[in-house]
Amino acid sequence: MGLAVSIVLFFALGYWLAKPKLPDLPPYLSFSADVDGTKAWKELLATKQSAVKEWRLDWKHLPSGTSMLLVAVEPSAVTKSDREHLLKWVQAGNDAIIFDREPQGWASWETVRVDGGAQETRGKLGEQEKQVKQEQQEQKAKVASTIRVSPDYMSAEGTLTGKVETSYRLQPGGSGLALFEDERGVLASRVQEGAGSITMVLTPTWMQNGTIDEASHFELIWPLFAKSWDAVWVDETHHGYGTKPGLLAVYPAWLVLASAELGLALLLWLWLRGKRFGPVHTPRAWTVRRGDEGVHAVAAWYERLGYRREALAQQQLFLRQLLYQRWGLSPSASALQAAEAARGRMSEAQAAQLVRLLAEPPAESGGVSTTAFVQRTREMGEMIAYLEKE
Repeated sequence: MGLAVSIVLFFALGYWLAKPKLPDLPPYLSFSADVDGTKAWKELLATKQSAVKEWRLDWKHLPSGTSMLLVAVEPSAVTKSDREHLLKWVQAGNDAIIFDREPQGWASWETVRVDGGAQETRGKLGEQEKQVKQEQQEQKAKVASTIRVSPDYMSAEGTLTGKVETSYRLQPGGSGLALFEDERGVLASRVQEGAGSITMVLTPTWMQNGTIDEASHFELIWPLFAKSWDAVWVDETHHGYGTKPGLLAVYPAWLVLASAELGLALLLWLWLRGKRFGPVHTPRAWTVRRGDEGVHAVAAWYERLGYRREALAQQQLFLRQLLYQRWGLSPSASALQAAEAARGRMSEAQAAQLVRLLAEPPAESGGVSTTAFVQRTREMGEMIAYLEKE
């Protein structure tokens, strides 16, 4: 019982102390299930359209083609360049629906502030009056307003209501078609641009998970998506979730990082395996004695003509010259004199080998045999290498 109680207390305290908290995501995100997200609308739209995807690139990279829709819910930091690229994309035969409480810079619409907004702009109201007026507007927004719907938009049955939280209204007239409005002005308007259209809606809060089922919000916004498109793109670039275009953009960040680290490790390994530390040069002795093509050619002729004894004599002559340079031993010195000079400089075995190499090779019928020639040449090379290092 004591062990069981301890385990229960351990898990209970651990859950209470380290209770996981959901991240507080920004509002209007299509992948957010918070009350201020728009995931519910996106999931429903995905059941009606062939393809619903997020768009996380700049609007200048909008895909080429026609019969596509871009939906931007309360986008922030939309530049003049973004609006120009979107207009060109729409004119090519696509549609765009913008949900924005305070649209600015759109050439197709003019907005006007209601509820005394002009006086607030001139700054004639005091701070206390502003606060009172703001509280009145918030209280008024909690009460659903009656929404009038255009017959070209939908055939409304009964009274449609909605909670309007913006103090802006779209200017009537022009080439725009008013879709629905309240007693203060137009809330949604559609403008034809080339082969496509742009729809501006001032009530983005109706798209949120917590308010889409209130009043007549769903009934008012759902007809906007009644048309069938080849692809529907939900803009997340202007919510701070944009990415840069390129080949690596299709891969997750952790995979790109891991691949880059593995590639760097491979390059370092190859560099360590292949780099030669220190000066890179060819010793002169190797070039003169072993690397000269003329020497190899002469050696080949000696081999073809069978001049093995002559070759051994040349090696012996080079050995005597090397002894003269290192020890000052005369090239005409006898083998015994060489043995005396080698005493103290070499071991007894090496001294005996030096005496044998300076002596004349034994005469054999038919010349020097191949085995004897190879053996004597190997010993001569070892002795020469030893003296060069001395």
